[in-house]
Amino acid sequence: MPNSQNPAMITPSLDQKELLAIVAQRCPGAEFRNDALHYPTLNLRIRFAFGSMNQVENRFSIQLIFILQHPWFDENLIESCAGLGHNPEQAMKNGTESFCDGVLQFVISALQANYSENPVNSEILHSELMGQTHDFYIPAERPVLHRGVSSRSTDLWEIVKNQIPAYLGTKRCYWIKLYSARIHDTPVCEVRINNTLYPDLTDLLMKEAFNNPEIRMDKQFLLLIQKEDTFQPCPFEKQDVGQLAFMALDKMRTIKDQESQQKIFHEIQSICPDYSIAVELISFLPEICAQIILEFRDNDSLIPVINYSKPEFELKKSQVRSYGYMEDAVEQYLRKIQPSQEDILNIVRISARFEVLTKALHENVPVEDLRMSQLVYFVNENYHVW
Repeated sequence: MPNSQNPAMITPSLDQKELLAIVAQRCPGAEFRNDALHYPTLNLRIRFAFGSMNQVENRFSIQLIFILQHPWFDENLIESCAGLGHNPEQAMKNGTESFCDGVLQFVISALQANYSENPVNSEILHSELMGQTHDFYIPAERPVLHRGVSSRSTDLWEIVKNQIPAYLGTKRCYWIKLYSARIHDTPVCEVRINNTLYPDLTDLLMKEAFNNPEIRMDKQFLLLIQKEDTFQPCPFEKQDVGQLAFMALDKMRTIKDQESQQKIFHEIQSICPDYSIAVELISFLPEICAQIILEFRDNDSLIPVINYSKPEFELKKSQVRSYGYMEDAVEQYLRKIQPSQEDILNIVRISARFEVLTKALHENVPVEDLRMSQLVYFVNENYHVW
């Protein structure tokens, strides 16, 4: 068997500042401030953290986590890069260079273009959300990072671009990470928007990967920035939703029956400053808990129903910014509060999918084989999507 070393026994040979210095050298224009790298002309800040480290024989692998912050980003842009090398220092350098070449240079390029008076972009992407138009600059440069036997790369953006407008909402920035590989004859694909995986978009890359027998890896990163004249500032921040989610989860885990459920839902509505946030907390939190705990394959779509006489319209989770905020809040809640299994079940039990999941488990259907339908939730005429 290969000689595998305990990750805890591997000590980083370069510290955070040394790795950020590599970033500054490869992508000029930055300066150090405390423990972070700043690009002052772009208002961009980069922090860094070490992930897992492993050794197998004479090969080292390390996970490097780069955290990008900008006033236009509603959440941190987090990029995890794997570095490989014959020693820890080489692995760290390779991972850092991969981050610079595959992500950072395109973030800088997109921000520079949008800070200029006359942005140089190849085209505009139009998105419609509840009667409002949102226009996004598509970066002129969007090369593919390619490795493989053949020198021919696949333009992953061309595969998904016609579907992307349906995933764009009111945020100023959306970053799209595209990954397609064939490893040991098995396709592995991902499409992420603002750090979240979207199965329906991923399926588009999977179809292409199944038809491409070459052993290869293609990665592509795009930062889409909304034009100033179609951007509408959101009246709340991620932290606001996170605090409300913690309070709502504390209340939901005490639900025992229909009567207590109605009482708790009324209490949640009373603590929310906005109707839309209240209905989203009540509708989304149980579903997110169920998905995190049971790890079924979810759907990308949400269906808000105003009344049965009006035609339904479909939203993507990426268009409803509170959904992503609540996903992060639930993960933090489970990690920090560590509610009991009974409390978690009280929350999961009120999810719309609980009956389907329970039936599948009783019939010994693997949860990972389940594909959930769109999440339907009921709203009134005052509902607004941010």
